[in-house]
Amino acid sequence: MRKTEEEQAINDQSPSPKETLILDCALKLLIETGDAGLTLRKIADCAGMRLSNVQYYFKSRDDILTAMVGRYFEDCTASLVRLTQESEVRTTRERVHFLVLSGLSHGLEISDMCRAFREIWAISSRNAVIDACLMAYYRTFSDVMIDFAFQQDIDEASRDKLKSLLVPFFEGYSITARSLPLQIEETAAMLTDLAMSVAGDRA
Repeated sequence: MRKTEEEQAINDQSPSPKETLILDCALKLLIETGDAGLTLRKIADCAGMRLSNVQYYFKSRDDILTAMVGRYFEDCTASLVRLTQESEVRTTRERVHFLVLSGLSHGLEISDMCRAFREIWAISSRNAVIDACLMAYYRTFSDVMIDFAFQQDIDEASRDKLKSLLVPFFEGYSITARSLPLQIEETAAMLTDLAMSVAGDRA
C-alpha cells in the first residue's frame, strides 16, 4: 500500500528515546485530560524535562500531535496484525466472526483506546494533517481486516462493500454499545451474517 506524504514523513526517522518519552507523555495527557490539556508545558512536566528541551525535539504542539498520532496508529495497526496472526480460526465465517467480536468488544467499556480515538476525531475536525492520518489509518485497518477474513478470495466490489459496512459499524458501536438492546454476542452473530451475505456466503 502506498503511504501518504504525511505518513512517509512520520515514518522516515525512528524517534530517539527522549522523543519517545515526549510522545508517550503526549498520548497519556490526551487520554487523561483531552485535547485542551495537551500543552507543551504540561508535556514537559510529564516527561520531567524543560520546556526548551521539548521544543528542541518538537518545535510546536502540532509537530507533537502529528508524530504522536502517526505512531499511535502504527501501534494500533500492529496490534491488529498481531491479533490476526495469533488467532486459531480456520474458516472464513470463523475469521469474520473473530474480527467482528474483537472489533465490537471496545464498545463495552470506555477504554483508553476509545478515549484516544475520540480526542483524535475531535482534533481531526480542525486539523487537516491529523485528519489525513486518521483517514489513512482507517484505509490500512480495513485492508488488514478484509485480507485476514477472506484471504484475498474476494472481488474489489465486495471488499469495498465490506469495508463500508464493518468500519463504520465498529466505530459507531464503540460510542453507542452500552445503550443498545442486543448483547454483544447477538450483535456479532448478526453482523457476521451480514458480512457473509455481502461476500456471497463463502464458507
